[in-house]
Amino acid sequence: MELVYIASPYAGDIEYNIKMAKKYCRYAMECGYTPVAVHLLYPTFLNDSNPVERAIGIKMGLHVLAACEELWVCGNRVSEGMKIEIAEAKRLGIKVKYIKSIENQGVMNMKQYGVWAKRSAASICGAAEAWLKSDGKPMTFDTYEEAAEKASMLMKNIGTANVSYFLKEMEPELDEATSSGMNMKL
Repeated sequence: MELVYIASPYAGDIEYNIKMAKKYCRYAMECGYTPVAVHLLYPTFLNDSNPVERAIGIKMGLHVLAACEELWVCGNRVSEGMKIEIAEAKRLGIKVKYIKSIENQGVMNMKQYGVWAKRSAASICGAAEAWLKSDGKPMTFDTYEEAAEKASMLMKNIGTANVSYFLKEMEPELDEATSSGMNMKL
């Protein structure tokens, strides 16, 4: 399997950009490549807002890029760091491929899982059930194993017998905020 360097935005909406970088990596894997996304690794130990550490991260990333057969420029925006990666790939003669959207190529519709919380009728608050949330949004997991691990951890650390946690595949929901009146979201 050929190595493909995944370049996509990191700064800005970091949570969204990380989620998309993971989806681009998944897409590359499903296409038979071995994806490398240094912007998913380096910010875990380097501070991207520190100019010296950012420069170190870019330099290390270019070293990794040199070992790859292709550079995939993913998304609708090319950041300053991505411009440096593109220039280096061209200098090294590495094929540059632009991937604006993977929406129609299966990855955007790949399965996602969540943790379903269920409170029994025996609870003082009564029966209820809902997705486990973080910052008001349902927590999502790209793999069955991640969701199972989270549900298992919650069950082990539970403080009441009236609440149970289950992993569950998430179904798309309708959102009435689009011009056509419908939008799919997870």
